[in-house]
Amino acid sequence: MFNDAHISLNGYVATQPQIGETRTGIPSLKLRVAWTPRLIDRVTGEWKDAGTSFCSVRLYRKLAENAATCLRKGDPVIVRGRVVVRDYEDKNGAKRTTVEVDAISVGHDLNRGVAQFSRVRPQTGMTAVEYQAVEGGPGGPDTDAFAGLTGLSDRDALAASDTEDDSDGAEEDGAGGGTLADGVEGELTEEAASAAVPF
Repeated sequence: MFNDAHISLNGYVATQPQIGETRTGIPSLKLRVAWTPRLIDRVTGEWKDAGTSFCSVRLYRKLAENAATCLRKGDPVIVRGRVVVRDYEDKNGAKRTTVEVDAISVGHDLNRGVAQFSRVRPQTGMTAVEYQAVEGGPGGPDTDAFAGLTGLSDRDALAASDTEDDSDGAEEDGAGGGTLADGVEGELTEEAASAAVPF
């Protein structure tokens, strides 16, 4: 198991978030998060602001894409991620150290406002009609049977389809007296009888 340092902080977006990419083309988002602790003055007994701290936060992949659409400068946020301490040289050649957070999750702080969440869902499978249109193979629905049912509700469409099936069967058999409900009820009764197992 790898050694790791995690942090959770409450603050606000202090700089304009900037969209970018890594060298391998992975989407990224960079921003600065600031927080100002509130302390009680022991002399006066009143609350006062302590010094403001800043931290660079980097987001990657889907988290970066989603945050880029909803995070603005000044938004109160909650950030959870890994702490990364990095040494670098500035433009004057001086050695410096920076502390960054590789974000795992980011969200608005609902103690300080309201937010509306919209879930981003990937495209799932196809409906039966879509599958039949693409594949054109056996086993799909008869699209001609559904052609005249557009504009009807699901219940109306089902009733119309059942009525057509029943009338076709009656003409072929010459019965004409039974209804679809009677046929289905008989089949269900036979199924139930065959499936019954005594205890």
